[in-house]
Amino acid sequence: MLAIIVLGLAMAMRRQPLTVDTALIERRALLITVQEQGRARAREPFTVAAPVSGQLLRTVLIAGDRVLAGQALTSIAVAPQDQRTEAVLRAALAAAQARSTAAEASVSESQSALQRAEQEAQRREQLFAQRMIGQEERDIYLQSAAVAQARVVAAQASAEAAMAEIESARSQLIGFSDTGPEGLIPVLAPSAGVVQRVFEKSERIVPAGTPLFLISRGDAMELVVDLLTQEAVQVSPGDRMLISGWGGAQTLEARVRYIEPEAFTKFSALGVEEQRVNVVGELLESNPALRSEYRIEAAIVISEKPAALTVPTSAMFRRDSGWHVFVIEGGTALLRAVDAGERSAEYAEVLGGLQEGEQVVIFPSDAVADGVLVQPRGQD
Repeated sequence: MLAIIVLGLAMAMRRQPLTVDTALIERRALLITVQEQGRARAREPFTVAAPVSGQLLRTVLIAGDRVLAGQALTSIAVAPQDQRTEAVLRAALAAAQARSTAAEASVSESQSALQRAEQEAQRREQLFAQRMIGQEERDIYLQSAAVAQARVVAAQASAEAAMAEIESARSQLIGFSDTGPEGLIPVLAPSAGVVQRVFEKSERIVPAGTPLFLISRGDAMELVVDLLTQEAVQVSPGDRMLISGWGGAQTLEARVRYIEPEAFTKFSALGVEEQRVNVVGELLESNPALRSEYRIEAAIVISEKPAALTVPTSAMFRRDSGWHVFVIEGGTALLRAVDAGERSAEYAEVLGGLQEGEQVVIFPSDAVADGVLVQPRGQD
């Protein structure tokens, strides 16, 4: 008798439908994306370096300050030995300019003498033709004209040499040309933008070429995402980018500008060696809230289908080397193979095996099997 009761209870329990979560097979816009975290950075920033060696004066600028093109960022006091060097170089420039002036005057003088000599030679040619003078006198004046011509050439060569000396002297004064009356050389901003970094905040002696500031080119930001190389080959310049996870609720629109030509090695959090490459994008509209080195999440659209028949990826599972789902028909879960195409994080394209409007089980548990009674959640 007890066995009959237990069997009856078991049969009753078997007939109780399982409550499951479901979704419909329907058409929707399907975006196939490559997703990865990245960062924003200033586009084509300027590294402002010390033009000369000397005492760097303390700057009042801090990271985040806006500057204008040509604005003085700080100043460098030229070392005394550099001041002496500058004085010598400026004296050499003045001497070269004086020699150039003298050479130009010599050119003018020689050209005037040549003109007079040629006129005299022409008169002697006419007198010789009229047999009023001898050949020897005519030849003397012709020779004088030739000598005057040679002097013009020599004077012009001297003028060119003097100009070259001026250029040489000026080139040695590069870095000293903006020295103020107190031996201070201002360090100027090459472009309007934002100070991204101040490398040298304190007053100290710096050699020429020392990086002092990193300044952005205006408000232009670019996006850098490092992808696995096998994912990056699917990306092309101009591809659409959807930017999220940057702190705002809005999803920002961007596009891929270029893919760097060389990959690099990076170790994952699990210590796996990976080959990755940077994909660089740009925002379609600037957003002042997004600043340099902010973290972002980028979804790069590599394929877009406006009305694809889709199934939730949470309904799919592998069985017998193929994709399967549980379709609900008449309150029963039926196992069915599905031919899936491209996939996004949430949906997969249905190429065969399912029809629009059919209902499938999502997140099926181990209790769901072919032929089991099921009941969609929320239905009595």
